[in-house]
Amino acid sequence: MTKEKLQNVKALLKLYRKILHSVNINLYYLAEEVYVTSRRHLSDLVNSLVEFETQEEKRNFDDRVNSYHKSLSLLELLDKAAVMVRDYPDNGRIYYDILFRYYFDNYIYTHEEIISVLELSRSNYYRYFEQAVECFYMHLIPVLKSENYDVDDDLVPVKYA
Repeated sequence: MTKEKLQNVKALLKLYRKILHSVNINLYYLAEEVYVTSRRHLSDLVNSLVEFETQEEKRNFDDRVNSYHKSLSLLELLDKAAVMVRDYPDNGRIYYDILFRYYFDNYIYTHEEIISVLELSRSNYYRYFEQAVECFYMHLIPVLKSENYDVDDDLVPVKYA
């Protein structure tokens, strides 16, 4: 794996927490907005597909929900790839533990904290860290392709309809 690809995968993994936070916050505020304007909970509104006062309101609502759905879909794809790493027969569990703590867990671990928790030497940890990112990349590509994404060499996914 080239250094550039490795950096791109790390950058994508670093987005996980931010996307998750953004989706959670946006869904919370969307639910609050819907309740305030219609005195109904978001789930009630979506389930009943209530009519909006204007087409513009409906379009804005649909656009926001669609945006949140895309973000949730990306999170699900990253989660699928992480589980595949965990189940990888050669050091998969240690790779998963490293990736989960460094990129996915709500608590943000430093490399030093992960080294301590996993009781690894620094050299073994950093070697496993790089291998874990590569393993994640090798599992993410098939996951993206199975969801009809075309992925270029720099890991820039494009969704096909």
